[in-house]
Amino acid sequence: MESPSPHHHIEVFINAKKFVLDNPVQTGASLKTLAGIPLTDTLFLQKQGEDEVIGNDTTVTLKNGDHLHSQPPADYGRPVSITGEDLGLSCAFEVLPQPDGWTFVVINDYPLPCAYTPRSVRLLIKLPPTFPDGQPDMLWVNPGIRTAAGGLPAGTGDEQLLGGTWQRFSWHLNPGAWKPGVSTLRDYMRCVRARFERGN
Repeated sequence: MESPSPHHHIEVFINAKKFVLDNPVQTGASLKTLAGIPLTDTLFLQKQGEDEVIGNDTTVTLKNGDHLHSQPPADYGRPVSITGEDLGLSCAFEVLPQPDGWTFVVINDYPLPCAYTPRSVRLLIKLPPTFPDGQPDMLWVNPGIRTAAGGLPAGTGDEQLLGGTWQRFSWHLNPGAWKPGVSTLRDYMRCVRARFERGN
């Protein structure tokens, strides 16, 4: 008779506290119960770029060393107030709250440097639920753009968003560049502009 397979314990961190799991497959509710987090709080799995929201009934397979964070629901679903001054732009824009607490800011007719075609696009910026403490990451344009040489800009790929195809720039701020409580959306927009000014 075969002996049962041994359990492989993994260590994860929930709100910076270490927990040892017998089974890497968990639900949002089981993780909250383990860490003493109210079921009404929102749980996030930390990832490169956008953190993943883990619902109470969502099943997730964790890896050794994964980090999760929770926030009270009062921090989410609040309308994000954005002005043209916040963006440092005079073009029209839309603020689109998402069901998971993220806020999409779509800037119409965003002007691009002469190194690209076309010369203006719709620009999408995603603000995380914890904004302004949490930093934005990456950027998206519609339609897709090309460099002066006719090639695709570095680090780009297509993604389906808002019912259409957007060109995603897998571009990130340098570590420590975003300072919670200090950095603003306008600071991020300056970084976005600097990325486009590279022309590649």
